[in-house]
Amino acid sequence: MRIDVEQCQEQFTELLGKLQYGNERQIIITQHGKPIAKLTDYYAKPLQRRTGLAKGKFVIPDDWDVKDAEIAEMFGVN
Repeated sequence: MRIDVEQCQEQFTELLGKLQYGNERQIIITQHGKPIAKLTDYYAKPLQRRTGLAKGKFVIPDDWDVKDAEIAEMFGVN
């Protein structure tokens, strides 16, 4: 959830309730549309990244990094 700093000031107690009761995992506070702070549930466990989650789901070809002239031209790389 994102909320402007002014709205945050007006709704702070309500926002804390959303974190406390699990309705929100984190609240990003913005000012002029840019993030300036993050409120999180103190007791929330961090998200776990599962390494190898897609293992065996696809195969990367051996020539995946071969230079392609057409693509190089699109990006201005010679």
